[in-house]
Amino acid sequence: MQYSNELKVGAAIILAVVAAFVGIRFFQNVPLFESSYTLYAEFDNANGLVSGKPVRMKGVKVGSVERVQLDPQSQTVRVEMKLERGPRVPEGSEASVAGISALGGVHVSIAPGPRNNPQLAPGATLGTPDAPSSLGRLTEQAPALASKADSVLRNTNATMASLNRLLRRPDSDLRQSLAALRGMATDLEQVTDAEKATLRRLLQNLESVSGDLRDFTGENSDSLDVAIRRLNQSLDRLNRGLASFEQTSATLDTIATKLNEGSGTAGRLLNDPGLYVRLDSAAAQANTLLKDFQNDPGRYLEDLTLVKVF
Repeated sequence: MQYSNELKVGAAIILAVVAAFVGIRFFQNVPLFESSYTLYAEFDNANGLVSGKPVRMKGVKVGSVERVQLDPQSQTVRVEMKLERGPRVPEGSEASVAGISALGGVHVSIAPGPRNNPQLAPGATLGTPDAPSSLGRLTEQAPALASKADSVLRNTNATMASLNRLLRRPDSDLRQSLAALRGMATDLEQVTDAEKATLRRLLQNLESVSGDLRDFTGENSDSLDVAIRRLNQSLDRLNRGLASFEQTSATLDTIATKLNEGSGTAGRLLNDPGLYVRLDSAAAQANTLLKDFQNDPGRYLEDLTLVKVF
C-alpha cells in the first residue's frame, strides 16, 4: 500500500510538533501527563531567574517557571508558574526569588500561608514578602562593606609602613625596646644555664623527700590509721561537749532573762528593793528577839510546861 507525499509530510510535521512539545516540557521540568494550573508572581528583580527553573515550597519542587517577562509600564518582572495539582497552595502565600545566580541555583520559593485558608484559584497572583531576603540585604550592604574593608586595608597598610620605618631607625623606641627584650632573654638564658646544676639538685632533693615520705607512709600506715581514728573520736567528744555547753549556755540565758524580768522569787528579790528592805528589817527583829531570849529566857519559858505527867 502506497501513501502520497502529502500524507507523509503531514505525519512528519505532527510527529515533529509532538516531539518538540515533549522535549520542551521535559527540559522545563513540567510533567507530561499530569494536570497543572497556572499562578503568577511579580518581583522587582528577577536575579537571574529564567524559564524552566523549579518552583519550590518548603524545599520541595511543586512546579516550574513557564515564562519570565518584564512589564514595560510598571517595570516589574512578571513570572508565570506551572504548578502541579497535588500540593496545596493556600491563600496568603508569598513568593520570592531564592538562590545565587552565579551558581545556577536560582528558583522561586513559595512560603505557604495559613493552613486553614482556601486554596488559591488558578491564575491568581502571589504576594511578595515585605522584608528583603538575606541575599538582597547582603547585596544592598555590599558597597558599605567593601568601603569598610578598603578603609581597614588602608589603615593596616599605613600601620605596617609606620612599623617598618620605626624598625629601620636605629634610635627608635621600638627598636630599643626590642633590643632590651633580646638582652633580657639572653640574660635569662645565661641565668638558667648557670643554675641548671642547682635546679637539678633541688629536683633530686624533692624526689628524695617524696620517696622518704612514701616509705614512711607505707611503713606506718597502721599507726596513721589509729591516730586518725583517735583524732576523729576526740573531735566527736569535742562536738558533744560543745553541744552540751551550748545547751547549758541557753539554760543560763533563760535564767538570766527571767531574773531580769523579775520572774520567780529570786527575780523579785533582785528587782524589788522593798522586799530586800523588809527582809532586812525582819532579820534585824529576829536578831533582837534572839538576843532578848538569851538575856532573859525565863521571860519566855515561865508559862511553858516542859514535862507533863499524867
